[in-house]
Amino acid sequence: MFAVDVNERPMRPTGGDGSATPIPGQGPEATTAVVIVDRRDGAALITVAGEIDLANAETTEQQIVQGFGGPPTAVTLDLTGLRYIDSSGLWILLRLAASLTDAGIAGEVVVPADGPVRRMVETAGVAAAIAVRAP
Repeated sequence: MFAVDVNERPMRPTGGDGSATPIPGQGPEATTAVVIVDRRDGAALITVAGEIDLANAETTEQQIVQGFGGPPTAVTLDLTGLRYIDSSGLWILLRLAASLTDAGIAGEVVVPADGPVRRMVETAGVAAAIAVRAP
């Protein structure tokens, strides 16, 4: 049984190293992703750097889609500057692949030849939905 005297300070969960969980607003800063769009000759090169996770996935996806502008002839999504991607980021890639396929637009994702982003993309089977290549 777990009980705490009502006059005592409430217990807070601790991390694996014994450190207390962060108090809201005092923990690590939110993850960030920087999206840069370069459109040339009807093609869109969209570069994403930083990290994509649940905290910023919606905003990152909106920025990527806005980068298309008018209908491009081809889209290259360059993730070589990405340090981290979680399942919400992988869903962005899969939705992008579906949208491009439906619109008849050629698309590809560029990821480093090795590292955590490459492993996540391979594990999720992104290459079955959109071309994946190393730089």
